[in-house]
Amino acid sequence: MNKISNKCEDEQIHLLGLIQPYGILIILDKDLKVKTHSQVIEPLNKVFHEGDWLDKNIQGILRLPFEKIQHAFDELSEQNQAENPHRFSQEFVVEDQEFYLSMYWTNGLLYLEFEVKHNKQGNLNLSFNSYLQKISQSQDSLWQDLSDILGELMGFDRVMIYQFLEDSSGIVVAEHLKDQSLSSFLGFHYPEFDIPQQARALYSKNHIRFIVDTDVAPNHMISIGEEIDLQRVGIRSLSPIHLQYLRNGGFRSSLSISIIVKGKLWGLVCCQNEMPLHVDLQRRNLAFTLTHYAASRFQYLEHEEKLTYLGESQKLESQIKEAIYLKNNVFRDLEPIMPQLMEAMISDGIAIIQGDEIMTFGETPGKSSISNFISSVKSELKDIYLSNLHDKYSNMDSSLFFEDFPGIAFLPIEGPLGFTLIWFRKETPVIKKWAGKPEKDFVLDEADQVLKPSPRTSFQLYMEEVKGSAIKWTQREVLFLQRIKDVLQQGMLKKASRIAALNEQLIEMNNALDTYAYTISHDLKNPLTAIKLSGEFLSVRDSVPDGLKKKMTQNILDGVNNIVNMLDKIHSFSKASVFDYQPVLISTDKFIKEIVEIARERYSSGGLNVSFGELLPVYGEKTLVYQLFVNIIGNAIKYSSKSKNPTVSISSEQLDNGVNYKVIDNGIGIKKSELETVYEIFKRMSNSAGFEGSGVGMAIVKRIVDKLNLKISIESNLGVGTEIVIFFPDYTIDKTFHE
Repeated sequence: MNKISNKCEDEQIHLLGLIQPYGILIILDKDLKVKTHSQVIEPLNKVFHEGDWLDKNIQGILRLPFEKIQHAFDELSEQNQAENPHRFSQEFVVEDQEFYLSMYWTNGLLYLEFEVKHNKQGNLNLSFNSYLQKISQSQDSLWQDLSDILGELMGFDRVMIYQFLEDSSGIVVAEHLKDQSLSSFLGFHYPEFDIPQQARALYSKNHIRFIVDTDVAPNHMISIGEEIDLQRVGIRSLSPIHLQYLRNGGFRSSLSISIIVKGKLWGLVCCQNEMPLHVDLQRRNLAFTLTHYAASRFQYLEHEEKLTYLGESQKLESQIKEAIYLKNNVFRDLEPIMPQLMEAMISDGIAIIQGDEIMTFGETPGKSSISNFISSVKSELKDIYLSNLHDKYSNMDSSLFFEDFPGIAFLPIEGPLGFTLIWFRKETPVIKKWAGKPEKDFVLDEADQVLKPSPRTSFQLYMEEVKGSAIKWTQREVLFLQRIKDVLQQGMLKKASRIAALNEQLIEMNNALDTYAYTISHDLKNPLTAIKLSGEFLSVRDSVPDGLKKKMTQNILDGVNNIVNMLDKIHSFSKASVFDYQPVLISTDKFIKEIVEIARERYSSGGLNVSFGELLPVYGEKTLVYQLFVNIIGNAIKYSSKSKNPTVSISSEQLDNGVNYKVIDNGIGIKKSELETVYEIFKRMSNSAGFEGSGVGMAIVKRIVDKLNLKISIESNLGVGTEIVIFFPDYTIDKTFHE
């Protein structure tokens, strides 16, 4: 078996060291000394002295006065010998012979290209301006107009506009023929390997490649043996393989110009001539400028089309937004606009999938097939636009493919309420025209006994029927999907946020109801205890002195009033997120002492020692402040009731901006690790066994503190006791407090 060697794509075409014999290349180091040069040709020998040029200063080898090109050197010296795209060109005359000089820096070396000016150009400005005007007015015929203009400007037999496709092959999208008897290549495809990757990389850097005559032997570089990078050299000769490729196609001269769109190589202008043809540098530069201008025009037209399409799609986007923002079930509410979604994508059918539910419209695969496919690709499901489903999922079980619908566009909408949209396109068999059979040729090198790449010899029409594919999704359709996804994704996020907010409100309302219920059951025990004690006293005494009877009766009435007021405040306090009240000055001394006596009876703390400091009035809402002290003092008495000498201290202190109340007991205390959770509802301390309670009291305290904009702090030591400090601001104006 013969071994394959030297792949065409591996050829280092920028290091071949060959120069076309219509010019001379001289490369200088930073001191302007000759590092390497190509062979001298006539009539350029008029420009230089004879002899060895290597390591000589450029001024020493030039026949013409250096001042003639001094301006070019001065311009380039400002570039500081760095890599720079600027290329300086000028014309000069020696002994009635006109020449061009092009100069530029590459890799710290100064490149000088000399070439002969062959033809009198005349005044090209008038025609050039008309060319620019024609391109500036071009619409759908832009590339055809460019090929016609370049054909007229340069005189090639054939000018083609060649576009690179997604699969790296190419197609001729416009063509100008000088002689209509020539075979047209319009619409013909060319395989990827006709223009290998390293050639495309070179086209991205050096935008013009010109060969005068494929049959003329090139000149070699004269150097000290190292390889010289010629990728930016305009008079560089081409690869022998490519020269043979042109000869096989029947052409002796060729010019290619890169078409750069959005910074990338979009395609090429390919000019071909059956006979040798020298196109002067000025015309080549004008052709490049026109091509660059056409690429800018193409980019502008694409942008205009995009804006127009965006305007047309806004109506559909509005319908989608309505389905998202104004209705409840986005998945279901997209169903009425499925026809418009399908029409916008020029598809045969559409499906919307959410969980196990599938809605379809138009011509689509069966729902079971869609479900099976989605399950198989779920882990890698993302935005995908395919014209051949099999190419993407070639390793998948073929039974999962949609045989009649190879074209699909996925659009997954993420989130807890997310869903997936799929557009379908039917198979569309295509007859593809190739410029020759797209097969890479190799020939046997007898000396090395290896197969080496050989250019194709046939460019005759080759027809290929392509099956298993659908019409490709256009950039416009991809843009539409991206916009629709943004609208849906943002809408779903907003809806999810709104649902989350509603859930939070619902939780808050449920918490409020819980708080309402537990507060009633917890805090009404104190006034009920007072009513019970007074009632029991009156019921067991046959005769009660009028003064004592009046006092007991008043206790019952006060207890009832406290219950009524507490129920009213608890109700409005629990259901509202904003609690409005006007702070009033509340005297606490009387009801604090009543709370102590009732709690003493409730928790059987007959031996309790309660000391009172100064009980200063505070600003607040009377019922809630009463309820606050009921819980704090009640807990202090309850949890110290089983101490050896139960003691509770209640006092207050006037500060600059309010009043501090302290309630200190010598009860069971609280673990340090449990202080952070003391306000949680139903949270009882680990050492509270044996004491009645439900873990609601301190949760109520915290809620009242927050509502009234108070501050509370707790310090406690296990087995020693607890100190609670409450700060009441000194409000002297009306105030509204928010949760």
